[in-house]
Parts: sequence; structure tokens; C-alpha cells
Amino acid sequence: MTGGLARHVLVIGAQCRAMGTLTRLEQAARELHDVLTDPALGGCRARVGEYPSLLVNRELQPADIRKAVEEAMQQAKADGAVLVVALLGHGFTPPQQTELYFMVSDSTTESVSSAVNVRQLLTEAADEAGVDGVIALVDTCHASGATPDTGQVAGGIRAGRTRLSVLTAAAADQPARDMRLTFALVKVLAEGLAGAGSEVFVGRMLTKELRERVSGQTVGWMEYDNDPFALGGLWLARNRRYRSQRAADEVVGPLGRQELQQAVEMWRVQRHLPERLTRTTLTELHDFVHTGPVEDEASADWRIRVGDVAGALVECAQTGELLSSVFATALTSDLLRAAGRLAGFPLEAAGAVPLRDLLEYAALSAQPVDGARWQGLARFMAAVEHQVDSGVEDPQMRKWAQQHGVITEFNDALAEFSQSRQQQEVRLVVSLAGAWADWPEEVDAWLLLGQSALPARERFGCESVDRIGVGKAIKAALDWARSRLPAPELLMHVDVAAPAHLLAQWQPEEEKVGRSLLGVHHVVVARWSGRLDPSEDNAEINDTARKTLNAMASCGKVPVEWVDPAVLVDQPGLEHALMTGQYATAVGLDHHPQDLHEILGLLLPYAPIILWPRADARPANGQVQTVVQQNWHDLPDGFAEAYRSRWKGSHADCPVCLGDIRAVWHDEAWLNFCRPFENRIVAALEEEL
Repeated sequence: MTGGLARHVLVIGAQCRAMGTLTRLEQAARELHDVLTDPALGGCRARVGEYPSLLVNRELQPADIRKAVEEAMQQAKADGAVLVVALLGHGFTPPQQTELYFMVSDSTTESVSSAVNVRQLLTEAADEAGVDGVIALVDTCHASGATPDTGQVAGGIRAGRTRLSVLTAAAADQPARDMRLTFALVKVLAEGLAGAGSEVFVGRMLTKELRERVSGQTVGWMEYDNDPFALGGLWLARNRRYRSQRAADEVVGPLGRQELQQAVEMWRVQRHLPERLTRTTLTELHDFVHTGPVEDEASADWRIRVGDVAGALVECAQTGELLSSVFATALTSDLLRAAGRLAGFPLEAAGAVPLRDLLEYAALSAQPVDGARWQGLARFMAAVEHQVDSGVEDPQMRKWAQQHGVITEFNDALAEFSQSRQQQEVRLVVSLAGAWADWPEEVDAWLLLGQSALPARERFGCESVDRIGVGKAIKAALDWARSRLPAPELLMHVDVAAPAHLLAQWQPEEEKVGRSLLGVHHVVVARWSGRLDPSEDNAEINDTARKTLNAMASCGKVPVEWVDPAVLVDQPGLEHALMTGQYATAVGLDHHPQDLHEILGLLLPYAPIILWPRADARPANGQVQTVVQQNWHDLPDGFAEAYRSRWKGSHADCPVCLGDIRAVWHDEAWLNFCRPFENRIVAALEEEL
């Protein structure tokens, strides 16, 4: 049974000067860490800091190993979690002994104090009260010497009431070569283990598979389980192959299983979920909770929670059938993902089976604490109907909302989405395309009133060829646009297109236009004016951008390729990578380069979306990536509120927040606007638009 609690990991790769460099050590450590922190596989939490969850270093000392394990152990203790520890590198056993010592930078085989006693390290970790179990992966020479003595474990503070599994790369008298165990393990976990259940354990079946893949050394394992209060099995990874083997009547996704499992465990530790969660199983569980004998009123709240989750999952299955019937010809994975984003769900909520997983997220994670029970589902269903956009409301959808007591919430969501679409269609585009080297002498403006209406166009001169002059021209464009808007339309969205050198230094939303900054009352999105230039390449780069956006929309994770300083130093190499299609996503810079205008000039023809931190931001330890990942489903419009919060000082104490991040964003709507500028047909701009 897969536990629903947090899991922590520590992968250490240590080089030793006396023993020679292990050329594949870093690769092995990173690949193992990737698998163990993959939510669909190892499910462990990645950590940053002085001793992160991936610690690969040539200068490690014994104290570093002990401190890293202690920090990971305390994190696991705080969360009541399983701790997975992997030690990769060199190891030795002293003469006439079998205890393994893990070697670090200055270790020698002549001094046990220069290395780390692995057996003692694992014994202490397993004996720490609050840790839900320890899994150790040891890929060193003489690795089986890491196996703790069960007598020492039984004689510890917990009196042996703990769990420990150890996987070793070689026997106590054997060398281990070329990180063979680690690479074989990564491959097995990534592919899945045939014949196993829903999880892969460190045990006979995994060891047998690894022994068939690893030659020249004896892979071994040890398991100790004497914790009667453990909430689940001490599993190493979820079994990817098992998921494809599940019966067709399985109706529950990962989120639903996790929520139900946690509720059941908190209600009755001794109760376990069946391997397959069918609709019949869920209904029986729901009925038992509400009609069965009450064994302990102390757990009444969790008994109610079990019934609520089981009932919600049955409802998700039924609602999925309704949507599949009503919109049989329209439902696609991309449409469902778009509906999830419209409803405000994170990108990963779509999961592997978008309809099932989005419904579960709506019912279990998007439910307001003080709202109607099915409010989350009502919002998602409204989003689906809005995305289908058939022009006719389906009576079955409204009937569902009435039966579930959420007709008001359903109608409110439809009205919100409709209003948002109308506001999105009314846009002012301001172009600074003529600013070849500095600021332009004039700006062009277009007012878009929806796809059916031809946009109006006007040109505004700048009083001075500088930022102040551009600001006044934008103010004139706003006044002109408002004068042409039919009542009661409001101008909420302003697109500002500028060349790379201005995008690198200028924040258009901070321009003062009238009494306020432009971004106070408008959602301002920065665009690249290069796509408006009369260039023979525009059709090519815009078509490529459309393909990239389509691929990004179908991606199950945040589709940003992050670029670090080492990549930017080699600009010819980066340009070659761009030309060969290696960056077919959004591109993010994890820092603010000094030559940002040159980098943008290089990236903009290839990437539809580019993100980077402001020059005065303080990005560190992947915080920029984290912020973007957490807010991706709200972008690009989410930048507007983030910038407003930044101006008010709401996030002054944040190391990095969304308001510290800049972006150039080219979505499908912008590419459609750019189409008349492409050399596809000979037509005047006004005629084509």
C-alpha cells in the first residue's frame, strides 16, 4: 500500500583522492535522484540548502556526511516520513572486519576515522523516533558490509520497533565497478518491475532483476521490519509497469487513491485499501462508513472523511461519464487541460488521464472550505462547457448543477469565463517596432474588438525620442482607444511590442500614463516587435512558435527549459542548439545576465516565451524555477497582479516572488495578430486584419 505521507531522500556521491576519480559518479547520482524525486515514481521531496537532497562533491568530509544524514533524518522525523539514503562512491572494510566505511575526499584505507561507518550511520537513522522507516542504497566496493546488525537495531532507543531495508552493490569481499548497481536500478524503476504489485520494494523480486542486469558483483539486500504502527509498506518506488496492468474497471487516479488511503489510515490503521478501486468497491466503502458499526468515536471525524472521499470519487466517475456523453465529439486531452487552466488548476492536475484526474482535483483539492460541496466540480464543468463553445447550453449540464445544489456556482463560473473572454478580445496593441537602436520617434497602435471586427489603426508621434516621449505616446494611444470603444466595453488589456534592447531594460507597465502607472488598471503583456517586422522569416518563426505552443499545451508539467550561466557563456553553442530545435519549449533564465539584450536577441526568434529575473531580484537555489512552476497556470495575466503587489511592498521580505520575474510572452492570440505581417500573401495590413 502506497503511503500518503511525505517521503525524504538524500543521495550522496563522494569522490576520494586516494582511490581515483569515478567518472560516472555524478551522472549516476543525478539520475538516481531524478527517479527518486519523480512524483510518479519515488515520490520523495527534493530539498535545497547547505545539505540538499542531492549532494555530489569532491571535497566532502566525514562531518559533512553525518550532518547531511542528520538533516535529512530530522526532516523525515518532522513529517513522520520514510527516509531514502543512497551512498555512491568508494568504500572499504578494515582487515579482519566486515563493517563498511564510506570514503570521502581525504579518506584512506589506513584510517577508519577518515571515513564514515555506514553500518552505524544506518542504525542510528533507523532508530530515530518518528522516522517511518529507512531505505538505504549502497553502491560502493564491499557494500554488503553496510548491513546493520539486527541485534544493535533491536537494542536501540526504539527497542527494534522500526523498519530498515538495505540494497547493496557487492559482497563484503568484492569490488563494485562503474556504478553498475545505480544505473541498473534507475532503469528498472523507470521501466517498472514485471510481476510486482503497485510498488517496488527492496526485496527478493527487485534483487533478482538487478542480479540479471549487473554482472561481476553480487547484488544483495536486507530487510528488517518490526514496526507494528507503520502506515504502509516500506516501498522504494511506485511500479510504472503495474499501472498499465490494472483492470479496466479501476476508476480512481493517483490523487483520489492518496486522499482515500490517508483518510482510511487515519481512521483505522489496520485497514488497507484493495489493490483495485472499482466503483462497486467505493460504493461499498461509502455505505459501510455510514451504516456499519461505530468502533471508536475518537476517530469519528476520519470516518466521516472516508465516506466523503469515497462518495466524491464515485461522483467523479459518474460525472466523467456525463461529460463523455454530452461532449462526445468535442472532448480531447488538450481541451480538458485548457479547461483545467481556465478553472485555475495547476498544470500537473491534468495527470496521465486528464478527465479522471481533473475531476478528482476539482472534487478533492479545489473545493472551498466554506463553499457548497460540489462547487469545485461545478467550476470545472463550467470551464469544459466554455471551452467546447458550441454556442448552445446543454440542458444536461444545467440539470446536473441543479441536482447537486450548485446552479448558482455553475452560472457564476460561466459568467466569469464569458466576461474574461470578452475582456481578452478587447485589446490595445502598441508597437515600438521603429526603435532600432534607442527609443522610437513614433509608435503604432491597433485596437482589437474581437475576431469579427477589423482593428482600427493609428500612429502617434513621440514628443521626445526617449522613454518620456514613449510614455506620452502610449497615453495618447489609450485616449484614442477609449474614444473608439463601444459602451459598456472597458479596455483592460494592453500589449506592448518592443525590440530586444528595450525589453531588456524597460518595464512598460511602470510607465506613468495620466494619473497612474500603466499596469495599475491594465493587464500589460510584453511582446517582441520583431514578429511585426516585414521579414521573410516571420512566417517560419511564427509557425514554429505555434507548434511549440501546441506541444507545451499537451505537456504534463511546466514546459520551461531553464538556462544557466554556463550555457550562456557559449553563445555559438546555444545558437546551434536553438537552430537544431533543442529548445522546443518556453526558455527561462535562472539569473539576470549582464548582456541580457544580446541573449534576448538570440532567443526571441526561437522561443515563444522567455522568462528571467529582474536585475534587482535575488534568485538563488532554484527559487525562480519554483515560483514560475507554482504560478504557471495563472500566466501571463498573473504577472499584472504580482507587479501591483510588488509596487505596494507586499512581498518585500520574499527572496523571490512572481513580481521579480520578467517575461516576453507570445501566445496563440498574439501570433494570430502577427499573421498579416508575414510574407504569405500580398495584402494591405488593414485588409488582412
